[in-house]
Amino acid sequence: MYQQSGVPMKKMIILIGLVFTFSATAGSIQRMTVTDMAPVEDMYASFEIVTPKYDKVILDCQSFINGMNFYKNKKIVHAIRMVDYDTCSNVYDFIDQSLKQKKAICMEIEEGSSSLNLSNDEASECQ
Repeated sequence: MYQQSGVPMKKMIILIGLVFTFSATAGSIQRMTVTDMAPVEDMYASFEIVTPKYDKVILDCQSFINGMNFYKNKKIVHAIRMVDYDTCSNVYDFIDQSLKQKKAICMEIEEGSSSLNLSNDEASECQ
């Protein structure tokens, strides 16, 4: 009788541990500087955004679902989906204009959500 009730208890403890682990990481915010942006070859409205925290960041305003994908070791580790083309276009416009005006660009993403914030905070403030 104790063995049967002990097995579900072990599973419950593991499950609770996993819930706390995911909860702790779900709301963390990453801030990173954007240093450049270039068109993706053979694509009309996709751009590679250069930032020191990821191997590659692609802003895709061309596909059926617009968004931004963050890559490490050739795998997508974070994806932000944008509900419409205008949102994607606004992200592009902000980065493009800031680069042309030589303004600092700080990108902030919230892990576990599609939250994206762009500002002209200096690199010292974008940590």
